[in-house]
Amino acid sequence: MIATRWALWAAGAAMIAWGLWTAWVRVPPDQWVSVLLWLAGGIVVHDAVLAPVAILLGLVMLPRVPETWRPALRGGLLALGVLALLGVGVFMGAEGRRNPSVVPQDPLAAVLVAVAVVVVGVVIGGLVTTRRRARAVGTA
Repeated sequence: MIATRWALWAAGAAMIAWGLWTAWVRVPPDQWVSVLLWLAGGIVVHDAVLAPVAILLGLVMLPRVPETWRPALRGGLLALGVLALLGVGVFMGAEGRRNPSVVPQDPLAAVLVAVAVVVVGVVIGGLVTTRRRARAVGTA
C-alpha cells in the first residue's frame, strides 16, 4: 500500500512538473497575468459555486436514491461537473473563432453527446451494481 501511494505521488508530481514546464515554455510572458487570473477564477468558481452545489446534491439527492445507484450517480455527477467546466471553454472558443479548425464541430452537439454518454454510463453502472447486489443477497 505504501509503495502504491509513493508511486501515485511520484506520478502526480511528474505531471505537475510537466504542466509547469509546458506553461513556462509555451505561454508568452505578456499573457502570464491573464493565465494567473484565469487560474484564480477557477479557484473562486470551485469554492463559491461547485463545492456548495456538490454538497447540496449530496445532502438532498443521494439519500433519496437506492443505495446501489449511489456510486454510479456520484461518478456521473462528477463527470457532468467536469463537462460543465470544459463546456464553458468549448463554447467560448467557438464563439468568435477566426479559425474553424479550433472547434471544428458544433459545440452544443458535442457537449450534448458527452452528456448523453455520461447518462448512459450512470444507468449501466446503476443496473450492474443492482444486479450484483441482488445476486450476492440471493446466494447468501
